[in-house]
Parts: sequence; C-alpha cells; structure tokens
Amino acid sequence: MSHKHLLIVYHSQSGRNADLSDLAAEAARTSEEPVVVKRLKDDEAGCRDLEWADAVIFFFPENFGALAGGMKAFFDRIFYPVIDKQISCSYAIFISTGNDGSQALTQVQRIFKGLPFREVNEPVIVRGEPNDEARTKASELGLAMAAGLAMGIF
Repeated sequence: MSHKHLLIVYHSQSGRNADLSDLAAEAARTSEEPVVVKRLKDDEAGCRDLEWADAVIFFFPENFGALAGGMKAFFDRIFYPVIDKQISCSYAIFISTGNDGSQALTQVQRIFKGLPFREVNEPVIVRGEPNDEARTKASELGLAMAAGLAMGIF
C-alpha cells in the first residue's frame, strides 16, 4: 500500500502553535494509518513540500487582528508557484490565539479562494492559553487527517 503524505505547517512565536502542531503530528504518526508526516515551521516550508503533500494542516495565531506575518510570508512565497505548478491538496486550519482569531481566518480563507486547495475540515479556533480541550482538538485533527488520507476521502 502506498503511503499518503501529511504536511503540517505552523507559525509560532509564543510556542503555543508549535506545541499544538506537534500534538497533531504525533497523533497522525502514531495512528494505524499508512501516512508519512512532515512538520515544518512556515519559514522552512515551500512549494516542494506542498508538491510532496496530499494534505496540509496549517497552525498559526492571529497577531494584531491579522494573519500572523510569518504565515502571510509563507503564502506570499508559494501562492503563484502553486498556481503555476497546479499543486492541489486538501487542507485544514487551526488557529490558537490570544485574540478572537476571526480576522486571521477571514484573511487566510481569502487567500485559499485563489489556490486550488480543498478545505476538508471546519476551521478550529482556540482562544487564550491552550487547555486540555485545545490539545485534544489538535490531536484529533491530526488523527482525522491521517484517517481521511488513508481511506482516500481526501
């Protein structure tokens, strides 16, 4: 059986999104699904990684009522090359923020309208310090993405 590829791209300054993305990656890796997981900081990820991936989970905060600058820089780098190379993959969004997260979500959804990506999970927004429920949501998202890939749902 051919392994599917799950890419996790995150931006984190406080460490919250790094920790949550690590939980998702660990859950996907330890699932019984034949999925290879790669987890990268937004400034390390690029088009080659998106070409490799069958699905992507994006973890990031909202900074000053906007999409975090590092994640915005990632999308600036990959946007036109993704279109030119016709890279398409499924994706999910996880926002952990001290703010309300709605503006970051609006901005990233607008970016995705121009990309040939397919959203496969409702966006998750966690406000404030991540608690056990937030950590569980991150792990469950990793498991769900791994299962969806393995079953060919996306």
